[in-house]
Amino acid sequence: MLEDLSISWSRWFILILIVIGIFMLVGFIIKIIERNTRTGYFSNRTIQYLHKFRILMEPFGIGIILMTFALINPLVHGSLILISLALAFIPLKNYFTGHLLLLNDTFSKGQRIKVNNNEGVIDKIDRLGLTLQIKEGVRFINYTTLITDGFTKMEGERLEGINFLQIVPPETMEDKSMRRLRDKLFACPYIDWFYPPDIKVVDQPNQQIAYKARLRVRQDQHLKHLMKLLEDWGYQCRPIL
Repeated sequence: MLEDLSISWSRWFILILIVIGIFMLVGFIIKIIERNTRTGYFSNRTIQYLHKFRILMEPFGIGIILMTFALINPLVHGSLILISLALAFIPLKNYFTGHLLLLNDTFSKGQRIKVNNNEGVIDKIDRLGLTLQIKEGVRFINYTTLITDGFTKMEGERLEGINFLQIVPPETMEDKSMRRLRDKLFACPYIDWFYPPDIKVVDQPNQQIAYKARLRVRQDQHLKHLMKLLEDWGYQCRPIL
């Protein structure tokens, strides 16, 4: 009976290529939409749904690959998978905990949280944890720690050096794209490029294009110089929380 369930190596490799191809295709579509989107509910919601689909697809695809690998030789490969899962139980628990949190939009880049004695702004959201930008530098916190020890979402004053700006290109500007704004900021001497700026499109009731930028300046007094430079380029700019 086990022989009837087995599959060939060639089919298994084809399945891997299909899973990886779909995963990469969704990521490519997300980048295309983010790069060319102007503003509006539809584009932002589309990106959100595609991100969630990608989050679900990753563990689902890995599960399919492992199950079909076991079917190549159920006795040997099945035993290897069970042993590997037992040895990697803690990392896997952290991995799936993180995916559940990400699926529920629990965290977002630029959000300020407190975990134990660590308070900072979320700089990166990875598969196994969050990278917090704190006053002393950066600190990685895994998802298991977040669930076990708990966390608090903070409001109020920003962390030193972290700034949130709303940037609006004028209607008369020919190129209002996010790429154009990034290119201009890349030449700005006031930004700390050790922490690359995170720029997102924000919805406006009048359908005007607007961006929210999370960035870090080299020194606090550089913020006003950065805002003045943006205004000289023709953008409207104001600080937001």
